[in-house]
Amino acid sequence: MSSSISSRRSDVVSMLLVEASESDHATIASQLGGYPIALLKRLVAGNCRVRPLRAKECYRDASAGLRRLGVDVDAWPVAPAGLFVVEERTVYLRSLSPMTIGHEVAHAIDCALGDGVYRSGFDPKIRAAFAAARAFVTPYAASGLDEYFAESVRAYADVFNDDVSPWPRATRERLKACDPAMHAIVAEIFATA
Repeated sequence: MSSSISSRRSDVVSMLLVEASESDHATIASQLGGYPIALLKRLVAGNCRVRPLRAKECYRDASAGLRRLGVDVDAWPVAPAGLFVVEERTVYLRSLSPMTIGHEVAHAIDCALGDGVYRSGFDPKIRAAFAAARAFVTPYAASGLDEYFAESVRAYADVFNDDVSPWPRATRERLKACDPAMHAIVAEIFATA
């Protein structure tokens, strides 16, 4: 990658990040390398942000939306590694693992493409692909339209599973092999962002 492209990517990532240390910035930026700059710019234009939690910080303390709704994900038996709060258009990250960053940023992409709501919820092509799917890039992709979209985008960007994940390795090639319809949809999104 040329230094000017690298600099532009870093500038766009900087616009996405909120309250991130230099170390967090570098980690997150490295995990977004599979996403086209144009798609990252679309996140910025859609007012989407990425906010790593500080050490021992709770989601409820970081997110006004979660507090307002009374959603205490921190009290769940296993608090999520990351989450996307649609009304805030913000990705919150407890973990900076590739899988978490890639998946949650894919939710932000879904929201940005839907102009504030998940495109996957109303796009007839995505809904039809989900309904017709006989195999999924990961088991989690089968749990709902938004997770289908997020896991498919993560796989297309070649943001691999964490080493401890028991799931099949999520890759662009696996997505194409097990779900060619969704592969084509995501390829078009990446090409036209």
